[in-house]
Amino acid sequence: MIKNIVFDLGRVLLNWDPYSYMLKHFPKDVAEFLEKNVFETDDWKLMDKGELTEEDLWEDKLKKFPEYKEYILHMKEKVLELLSPIKENVSLIPLLKERGYKLYILSNFSKETFEKVQKKYEFFKFFDGMVISSHVKEIKPNEKIYQILIEKYNIKPEESLYIDDKIENIETGKKLGFKTIHLDDPNKLEERLKEYIDI
Repeated sequence: MIKNIVFDLGRVLLNWDPYSYMLKHFPKDVAEFLEKNVFETDDWKLMDKGELTEEDLWEDKLKKFPEYKEYILHMKEKVLELLSPIKENVSLIPLLKERGYKLYILSNFSKETFEKVQKKYEFFKFFDGMVISSHVKEIKPNEKIYQILIEKYNIKPEESLYIDDKIENIETGKKLGFKTIHLDDPNKLEERLKEYIDI
């Protein structure tokens, strides 16, 4: 019986697709360069892990790639706006709470931006607990961050459903005993939840 539902944030409850945005607003070669050299980097993971500040990350990218300065500054300012709620998915949160499920967040997220997003959107108030990578200095898919969630909130994985858009994160969840949903299409959250629970 499922008692707990654990959500990732990006591409599950929050939109996060900087590459698509850049393709619409920048030349294709610029979008591809920034995706590879800013958003899909070890530095970005270090920022999510809380070992590199956002300011340091962006300053470093500006120093390394001065020819892309206008684009880098544009994206630096755009991050918060791009992290907007996926309305259909967020609307399910209060319904799940009413049904008696305990709700949790397990997410890789930089410290400063998470704090801004948390203040900006109401749906966070429905959650019973959160483990954010930059707060605990651990990052998915490493088992340690899942164990922090389990121990902090006394969660039994076998009574819990874990939802994430990244298969490597799902694989760790499965290994630890969670029931899982690999949400490769954010528009199908309600449909996929119905495989496990009445909603």
